[in-house]
Amino acid sequence: MNIREFQEAVEFNIEHNIRHSILGLGAPGVGKSQAIQQIGQKYGYKVIDLRLAQMSEVEIGGLIYPNQDHTHTVWLAPDILPNEARDGKNTILLLDEITSCTKRVQVAAYQLILDRRIGQYTLPEGTFVVALGNREDDDGVYIHLAGPLADRFEIHYIESDFESWKSDFALKHGIHPYVIDYLTFKPSDLHTQDPDSGVMVFATPRSWERVSDILNIDSDVTKPVIRHKIIGNVGTAAGTQFVEFCKKQRPVASVGDLLSGKAKPPRNPEELALLIDRLANEAEFLTRAGEDPLNDSQRQRLEQIIEVFVRLPQAEYALLGVKKLLEMNREAVKAVFDGMDSPALNQFIARNRYALGFTEDGGISNHAKSNWMSLWK
Repeated sequence: MNIREFQEAVEFNIEHNIRHSILGLGAPGVGKSQAIQQIGQKYGYKVIDLRLAQMSEVEIGGLIYPNQDHTHTVWLAPDILPNEARDGKNTILLLDEITSCTKRVQVAAYQLILDRRIGQYTLPEGTFVVALGNREDDDGVYIHLAGPLADRFEIHYIESDFESWKSDFALKHGIHPYVIDYLTFKPSDLHTQDPDSGVMVFATPRSWERVSDILNIDSDVTKPVIRHKIIGNVGTAAGTQFVEFCKKQRPVASVGDLLSGKAKPPRNPEELALLIDRLANEAEFLTRAGEDPLNDSQRQRLEQIIEVFVRLPQAEYALLGVKKLLEMNREAVKAVFDGMDSPALNQFIARNRYALGFTEDGGISNHAKSNWMSLWK
């Protein structure tokens, strides 16, 4: 599964109040920990992140000490575990690096994961347990999970996926356009780790984020220091190709210039694809809006972008651009379509009604739209 699907699997438990522990296994840098943090923000849960590889069994299980009368022993629970009075009723206990911790730490986690308690400590009712780790072939520190521990989890294997990373993370967090454009052109470079190669530097979603941080400060890839820093983050092969790609980028006309006639859409297929991606990126607010209505500024911007798309002379690229917007937030885009009074849009709808998902003609013509919203799936 990709990172979005893993996120949905965790959210399913939260939405349906299922207390089963979930384990996500994937290569370094694919965004596992980030996904859990995003879930916490979305649902208002505090995420308590325990890096198990850096802990001992005592830090998980607590200490045994005599009671006041010295007649029996009691448990002193570790303060790092969820505490409802301190952390609130709703928490996610994130057991990170579980496949890199020692067997003793794994054993200490058994009872906490299965029975939601350890010693005299009990997890608060509103706590969900999620564990993360790397796979055996990810060339990291890996300690095989004992059968009894693995059996306590719902286990998912997570693969890197460019489209989900782009829509769910890159567009929402201001990843530099050069990075998005290059990976759109070559999505296989999102994650380039080859455990058998012995190469220490390779590309991951996390390392591309670092490249974006560099470019947001200085995007002149002709400077040796910028080139060296890029290669130092994503490796020689991907870094060199990325730098050469950036050198060849031409300025993409703005929405305003295209609408005013100051600039014409490119004819070259690669440049057209780049234009569509850039314009779709300008509508990234669609992915954040969810079910909330767009504000006036967002609505106006989306109308401009739609107008550019439907005026493109190449029908396949016009349709591709509109479909990208629909994938980002179908209902918001349909609502903006409904409010637009544009001959170009009406003609576009008439020409592409089947590709857009209309159930029948419904009186749609090249000059007017007539109750077409009710026919749109």
